[in-house]
Amino acid sequence: MCTVTIISGGAGQSGVVRVVCNRDESRSRPPAMPPKWREIEGSPGARAIWPMDLEAGGTWIAAADSGLVLCLLNVNPEPPPRLPRSGLESRGLVIPSLIGLRSPQAVVRRLTQTSLKRFAPFRLLAMLGSRAGADVAELRWDRSTLNVAWRSGAAACFVSSGLGDSLAAPRLDLFDEMVASPGPTPDRQDEFHRHQWPDRPEISVLMARADARTVSITTLEVDPTRRNAPITMAYEPVPATQAAVR
Repeated sequence: MCTVTIISGGAGQSGVVRVVCNRDESRSRPPAMPPKWREIEGSPGARAIWPMDLEAGGTWIAAADSGLVLCLLNVNPEPPPRLPRSGLESRGLVIPSLIGLRSPQAVVRRLTQTSLKRFAPFRLLAMLGSRAGADVAELRWDRSTLNVAWRSGAAACFVSSGLGDSLAAPRLDLFDEMVASPGPTPDRQDEFHRHQWPDRPEISVLMARADARTVSITTLEVDPTRRNAPITMAYEPVPATQAAVR
């Protein structure tokens, strides 16, 4: 759960919100289950689509037929906080518990009223994907405080790294150079998510190091003009030998 980008609007993309997520995981973690539409527990008749982590049973990205989009990244403070040796729940369970809500504002209200001590630090992104130029609620839990910020604009990038989130900061400048400054398009967004620095693969967007690597790229599109399929999600497993854009 390392690099997430969001673009909305743009040339030929009016009303479309596009989210792409590179998921970085341990090389020993089992492959995830591809995206599938599921009934939302506690919300009769409502559905959402997400891929499932088979080790913990949760997910890192989901979209509901209401238009709500949620995406989660781990937070890795420096120095790392002291975590309890037992009793923590998987952060992947956060999204399934919230995807039945109707808006980012409702997500903010729910989390601010919920005890999060059972979770390690995380950052949750919430947006209404059916709205062009979608405002993104960024909720950051650091084990002591839940901070809420709102982001708006045609392009946004969020990063994390198990080595320490500050080490992933160069990806933000790269995103501005490749996507935001020239004008966000799906092609530029996709090229960014396949970028790797030859001399710095361990902090690259398409990440690779001895114990972990980018294992999948998930692409979510919400396009209200497509009446038959306004929400689509593509899941691409990344082979360890896949060539990168350098």
